[in-house]
Parts: sequence; C-alpha cells; structure tokens
Amino acid sequence: MKASETTAKRRQQLLRFISRDLLGPVVGRMPKSSIESLEKASYFPNIRRHILDIIPVTDARIVKHETRATYPPFIRTEAVFNRRNLYLLNDATVSPFSGMAWIGNRIIEESVGSLRRIMDWGDVLHEPLLPVTALASAEPVVVCHPANYFHWLMEVLPNLLFTVARFPEVRIVLPEEVPRYVSEGLSTALGTDAEKRFIRCPGPVRVERLVVPQYHTQPEFTDPRVIAMLQSAVKGKVVADGALPRAGRGGRIYVSRGKSRRRLAGEELLEQRLKEIGFTILHCEDLSFAEQIRVFHDAETVVGTHGAGLTNVVWSQPGGRVIEIFANNYVLDCYAWLSFSRGMEYRHVVCDTGHRIDEKAMDEVLSMCGGERP
Repeated sequence: MKASETTAKRRQQLLRFISRDLLGPVVGRMPKSSIESLEKASYFPNIRRHILDIIPVTDARIVKHETRATYPPFIRTEAVFNRRNLYLLNDATVSPFSGMAWIGNRIIEESVGSLRRIMDWGDVLHEPLLPVTALASAEPVVVCHPANYFHWLMEVLPNLLFTVARFPEVRIVLPEEVPRYVSEGLSTALGTDAEKRFIRCPGPVRVERLVVPQYHTQPEFTDPRVIAMLQSAVKGKVVADGALPRAGRGGRIYVSRGKSRRRLAGEELLEQRLKEIGFTILHCEDLSFAEQIRVFHDAETVVGTHGAGLTNVVWSQPGGRVIEIFANNYVLDCYAWLSFSRGMEYRHVVCDTGHRIDEKAMDEVLSMCGGERP
C-alpha cells in the first residue's frame, strides 16, 4: 500500500510538472509565471528582446452615462477604460482561433484581456500545445480571430481597425473557416479587396513581426470611442453611400432567438403578440452584415431576449428604445451599456420563471411597447 501511495504521489507530481510546463494556467493550481502582462514582464531580458514597440492607441478614462431612469445595481452606468496599446513583437506565436499570443511558455495577458477571461475559455487553453508553423511575411501580421458576434464586433474588429490605421501594410491571419459575419464584416470595413490581406492558417503560427492589440479587461463595457469608430468606419460605408438596397424593415423590431438552441420557452407566443401590435420578427442570422446595419439604423424600438443579435444596437440612432428580456438565472448589462452609449432609452424585464417568458413578463414587455397597434 505504501509503495502504491509513493508511486501515485510521484505520478501526480510528474503530471503537475508537465501541466505547468506545457499548459501553464490551464490545469491545476494557479501558475506563477505562465500568464504575464507584457509590460510587467518586459523587466526580464528574455521578454524585453521580443518587444519592438509599444504604441498607445487610446488613453485611460472613466465614462459615466447620465440616465433619466434609475436602475438596479446590476445595470451599471459607469466604467473605467484603461489605456489601450498595440504591441509590436518580434518572434512570437499566435493562434488564429482565439488571438491568444505567447512568447516561449508565457501567454501574453493583453492578447486575451485578462486572466479571468482566459480561465473561462476552456475550449482554447490547449492551443499552446498545438503544432506551430513558421509564417514567412515581410509585412507585420495581426490575427482577426472569429469570436462570437458580440465580441467580434465590439472587440476584434475595432482592434483590427486600430491596427490597420497604424500599420497600413499589415497582413491579417484568419482560420481556414470563419463565420459569415466575419468575412462580410471585413469586406465592409476594409473594402472588397480585403481578401488580398488575408493569410489562412490551420493552426498557431510563429511570425517575425506580430502586432498584438490590447483587449479590455471587462468586455461587457465598450468604450464609446470604439462605438464612434464603428459608426464612422463601418456603418458609414453602408448607410451613407446607399449602394445596397434597403432591407425593407424598420420601425419596431423583435430580435428572435427562434433558431437558437438557447431561446427562452414561450418566445413564440410573445412573437405572436408583438406582431399583432405592428412588430417585425427578425432573425439576424438570415441577414447579411450590411442588412443588419440598415435594419437597426432604421429601428425606433428594439425588443429581444439577451443574445448576440442585440449587438446590432450599435448601429441604431439616438432617441430610440431598447427592451431586453432576461432569464432570471443570467443577467449581464452589456446591451444596457451599449444602449446608453447610443443615447437610447433602455428598459429590461427579468422573467420570474427561469428560462421561460411567462405571462407576467409578456405583459410587462407589451406595456413598455405601448400595447396597441401603431
């Protein structure tokens, strides 16, 4: 028994050593040095030699939205935005799937936003173990990873635009397959010849010059300066030129999750009742990137359960109204913040019956919408 215990302990120690050496923070207890802030770690010569430049993009500031309504504490109206940088690195490795970058066995914290975020990303923490390919490029390289729609539009695309503005010749690394909104969004933001910049990669790449944009530690808050950039650099290319046909919708829209596995029970009845008072039921996944911009630009009232489709409120005009419906087991104020930033009236309803829109919640929503045909 004693020999078995000794063997088990040695095996456990070996596994812990392998885990920390290869995976860093992904397993076991918190590692001492596997995830580091690049600026903090620049004290070490073996890290400092990889840093070619640190380029400030935006300065730090506090943003507070003044609202006419009073909200509970979980709907926050004030946020701190730290300084945002671009890091130009020499001889670094990056994943096209998540944008996570590393030097040796040190994952760069700024490439993911925060330690908390990377610990939540259970499906990407194995990436430092994947085979790495050397990528030859005379130009600097940046990754545009396909995050979900909210994070891609509010974080990845703006960081890409910051990078292109500073490095006009930059090449863009993408996975071999990306969602439709990524390809269409890049074409809208960068022009129809954006494809010439792309380098499709099946896995992590080691590059001579890598640009690592700094990600915000609290992604639920979007800097109003980022929203203004999306309005001018992306929306302005769709709405202003009038080159594309109008989507034929507007006014009052309900953002349906009918094609999502995570839709709230009872949503079909709510949709029916909203249609009776003049709402259009919208499935954002059926629309092109440009069509979504047009629809939300025209919308006066936007209703929807908490989900990625509400990200399109970023395209809406000031003075409209947003009504968000939450299940009672998950409330996050990212779309409230987005509504405040766009100068829109924000209201919310929390369902009492868990993951179901009950009669009480429906009545609240209809009351907020006026309850009668326009």
